[in-house]
Amino acid sequence: MSSPPMAGAAEDLQGDPPNEDLPENLDMGKIQLQDDKAQEGKKKKKKSRSAKKKITGFEEYYCDPPITPAEHIEEQEVIYAPHRPFVDRIEECIQRYRARRRLGPERENLFSKYLTLGGVDATVRQFQGTRALDNDVLKDASKATVREITADDVIQRGGDGNLASRFYNPNHPEHWDVDFTGVAAGFLSEHLPTMAGSDTKYYQMGVEVVLNFLKYVDMHDVCPEYHADVMGAQLVCKKALHEMPAIWKLSDLLPGDFNTAVSIVYCKTGEERIVSGNQARMAADRKYAQLSQGATLAIILGNKTLPTDYKPTVTKTIALSFEVCKINFPDVVARAKYISINRYLSEYPDIKPCGTFTARPVVIRDGWENTMVDSIPEEYLGESCFVLEEEILKLLNVGMKLTMRVGTFGYIGLRFIEEIKSVKPSFYVFLPQELMLQFKEPVLNPRPAPSFHDFDGSGNLLDGIPDGGDDE
Repeated sequence: MSSPPMAGAAEDLQGDPPNEDLPENLDMGKIQLQDDKAQEGKKKKKKSRSAKKKITGFEEYYCDPPITPAEHIEEQEVIYAPHRPFVDRIEECIQRYRARRRLGPERENLFSKYLTLGGVDATVRQFQGTRALDNDVLKDASKATVREITADDVIQRGGDGNLASRFYNPNHPEHWDVDFTGVAAGFLSEHLPTMAGSDTKYYQMGVEVVLNFLKYVDMHDVCPEYHADVMGAQLVCKKALHEMPAIWKLSDLLPGDFNTAVSIVYCKTGEERIVSGNQARMAADRKYAQLSQGATLAIILGNKTLPTDYKPTVTKTIALSFEVCKINFPDVVARAKYISINRYLSEYPDIKPCGTFTARPVVIRDGWENTMVDSIPEEYLGESCFVLEEEILKLLNVGMKLTMRVGTFGYIGLRFIEEIKSVKPSFYVFLPQELMLQFKEPVLNPRPAPSFHDFDGSGNLLDGIPDGGDDE
């Protein structure tokens, strides 16, 4: 009878020499157990997880959560019912919108400025927070009631004794019109650029706030009678996102290489505005400025015949505002000519391909007393043609308004830009209420005005002229 395998294995273990590296009384099971306990004893540090970023309502693909059928019926038949006056519907819409968005300090300020420009009183109410209310009132009141009590955005409805001229009042509507497009255009073209300055991100944030609110108004069908106007205001916001970045670039590029060369050669005024690039080379080398403007004039004029003894001259420059009517980019033939000329003038920087744009004089109303209506010369009353580089023409849009100092080439009739002063978007509007934003209603002062007997207005009457000393 053979022995079991375990017996043979035990004999083999007994015959093997002991391992000197391990202790004699080694128990593998206990050692493994101790390692397990040691691993269990070491507590792993929990990784700190940053809190989830709360949704603000301004994310790229954000949409409002779905509502129940009962809430939809309430919106259609109670809150935004057509029989309610427009001022009541839009006021409740503004309050509900602000409650459903995490605006934050910057967006809060932008939204309040937009509402104020639109005639809505968005000034902060002092001592009207929920802390001033009793707990019983808050407990029994609904969310809508608390929102109405603590709301900052209201439409004035006071009578003659409590009338704020800078806000819309339905009891005195003679100076106001419901105009979503006009308010959006005025805010995005005049008010917001002044607030943002060179901060492009802040400007884009302001556009997003206005566009987000207009989409909310449209989605909840707050005022179907003004649906087309609301859609027009949204279109203005989209134009602002496209045109304003182009205007910031135009401010750096204008008047361009060609017009700078003309100013250097004929007006002797281009050098002081030189920054870098080809224009700096023109200021240092007058010959390059002459070649650059001469080559461009020859390409632009094309087959137009000139007298053999023709010498270019320019008229006196004048400051005017123009509105862009049409943009003409250089064609294939013109590009080929520029390539040929640049190959010949290899020792100079390449002359950039140029095209033209036509513009007509306009009067930009910006709140200042304007005398330009009677000061536009007769020769500028029609459309004028200007030359610009292709890279600048791509940034222009039909309807943009440029205020600049311009001159004219004699005999040719072509205009050139000596200096650019400002560039306005195609949707530029100056709203009259811009002048009323800081206005305060006059308050009757019962104190009498200073007089001969009361010089400081304190009410202490004097018997005569105060003693001022002898005049000897």
